[in-house]
Amino acid sequence: MNDGRRIFQLFAELVDYPQSDQAGVARECASLIALQCPEAAAHLGKFAAFAEVTSLERVQEVFVGIFELNATCHPYIGYHLFGESYKRSVFLLGLKEQLDARGLSYGTELPDHLAVLLRFLSICDDDALAEELIRVAMLPALDKMSGARKEDDAPKSGEPDPQRSGFKAYQDVLQALRLTLRATYGEALVGADAPMADAIPMMSGD
Repeated sequence: MNDGRRIFQLFAELVDYPQSDQAGVARECASLIALQCPEAAAHLGKFAAFAEVTSLERVQEVFVGIFELNATCHPYIGYHLFGESYKRSVFLLGLKEQLDARGLSYGTELPDHLAVLLRFLSICDDDALAEELIRVAMLPALDKMSGARKEDDAPKSGEPDPQRSGFKAYQDVLQALRLTLRATYGEALVGADAPMADAIPMMSGD
């Protein structure tokens, strides 16, 4: 397996529900991207430091609070691009066709889950498809997911925030992924230049 495919697999583990040693996963991923994108590797190092001193049960609690209860970080790419709309349904259908064609099982999860898409990229044999998916879908969504915490969500002065360190740690994971994809594939395609305006026709087979 080449490093690129392994990097996608490792990032998939980091943005999926934690089941194992997350610090080890982060450090392996950081070592693979260090030369290509040292800034991304540094972000993963920060996450690894958090995971090393945090129990797996606590990491799981933080993960749920961030990715399942915080709409800003919902791990569903189509949600960030289209909301709950017909266009997202078309996007999901196109993704399902691509995943099924390659025999990728994703259980009860939706096809636009970030971890599912990263696992898809780790086996995708179509470079043009992979680049389009990353530049017109994943990167624009990651730009939103990895943004600064909203002022309204920030703790008030002197008010304890038990999840703050965890929030920042997972923001480091998202930033690392965003920077790594940009280093390899370039900037996101948004606006008039992006086929995303038509719900990625290529994904839906048009």
